[in-house]
Amino acid sequence: MLVSPKTIELREEAVPAAPPGGIVVRVRAALTDGTDLKTYRRGHPKMPMPTRFGHEFSGDVASVATGVTAFAVGDPVMCVHTAPCGQCYWCRNGQEELCEDLLSTMILGAYSDLIAVPQRVVERNCFHKPLDIGYAQAAFLEPLSCVVHSIELLAPVPGSTVAVIGNGGFGILHALLLQRRGVEALLFGRRPQRVALARELGLQSIDATASPIGDIIAERTGDRGVDAAIECTGSIEMWERAPSLVRRGGRVSFFAGLPAESRVSFDAARLHYDEVQLIAPFHFTPRDVRSAYELIASHALPLSALISDGYSLDRIAEAFRRLDTGDALKLLIEP
Repeated sequence: MLVSPKTIELREEAVPAAPPGGIVVRVRAALTDGTDLKTYRRGHPKMPMPTRFGHEFSGDVASVATGVTAFAVGDPVMCVHTAPCGQCYWCRNGQEELCEDLLSTMILGAYSDLIAVPQRVVERNCFHKPLDIGYAQAAFLEPLSCVVHSIELLAPVPGSTVAVIGNGGFGILHALLLQRRGVEALLFGRRPQRVALARELGLQSIDATASPIGDIIAERTGDRGVDAAIECTGSIEMWERAPSLVRRGGRVSFFAGLPAESRVSFDAARLHYDEVQLIAPFHFTPRDVRSAYELIASHALPLSALISDGYSLDRIAEAFRRLDTGDALKLLIEP
């Protein structure tokens, strides 16, 4: 439980029962991510404290509700923490990621022994884990779904050049998937160990402290600018700088969110006369989750390399203190 910023407590609770049409999963692997870290540091408007914590996980089915036939006790599974209702205006109009009932029904509490998964997730966003996929790799289903949705919305053309600003877990996942799609991905970041890791993964990993990002992009593109930029730092400064990095007719994708009530400003003439487009991807659709599942099941990405270390559940406070220092990319929590 996250009881207040930077204060995590372990609590004993009753064993959850499978909700109608749902299942209970015994968590075998849970991963930390940027949203968890931001919530740990300052709270989250959608997660009033005290709150259950964690949402990237995989495990084994511990119990099933009456009538559930797709899964049985003992099945290894991988799922995400939300699913759209399928009935609201946005669901009916092909924008399931904006479902009006999405966040109010999300499940939290992956940092635990057991987690109850509701019917709508079981039916739409839960999969049998392939036996040759580890639990830690399977837990990447949720963050990878977000990245798949982000790139689908951006729709980069093979052969184009995209700057990814920020070399955290999401930045590296973006670069890996862009490269797989035939896009030249320039990954910018500051932490030396992350710059080195991305290079080991075969990415064009650029140390943003060596020279200004704009200068590097100008040199790489003949002063034209990149075709698109993806902002993965979650800083106001980079949100405002990103439109200056793309070419005329380029696109900027604000993947990383900002704190509630944040305000940013842009050069209106640049946007208007150079027809620079701004987009802001949010969450994912069941189609994105299916695509992410297929990427994981086919061993398409070196996901395990993004895990810096592993911790038992009773050391989770220690794990987040380490994350808070920046000395880790993603951490594995194993109940």
